[in-house]
Amino acid sequence: MILFVNDKSEVHDVNTTEDVSLTPLYVNESDPTFPFAGWSIAKICCYKVTVVEGVVTMMTPYVDSTLIDHIDQLGKQIEAVVSYQETKTAYIDDTEVVFEGIPNGPYYVSFDKPIRANRVTKEDLNNGTSTITVEFDPLEEVTKVTITIQ
Repeated sequence: MILFVNDKSEVHDVNTTEDVSLTPLYVNESDPTFPFAGWSIAKICCYKVTVVEGVVTMMTPYVDSTLIDHIDQLGKQIEAVVSYQETKTAYIDDTEVVFEGIPNGPYYVSFDKPIRANRVTKEDLNNGTSTITVEFDPLEEVTKVTITIQ
């Protein structure tokens, strides 16, 4: 998991962001002390964290703690609306990522690092699925590309 924090260590995004001012912090989800299992992204974004070598060593709410359960409930309801999500890794010098067998429907493309996407094409197939190709300038670093279908 990647937490994107501001200069006060407040989590503002999880796994992907378009805000280049945020700092990514990697959190090892297989660590036995991983604190966010079963949490909505909205709830995670209520906390300030310190992460050392992939382990959360400190976390405290930065929003009114009486609201966190309500925020979590709403966050889980929103996340339940997302019906499909797939992530692929694009490597250095890659110029496209192809997603095949994607359910038809409105989609959103996100990146774990800021890059400029030149074009996204969607080809409808007869079996109710699509192929989505995301094209971009040649990459200078490894980047994760995520497709979300709602």
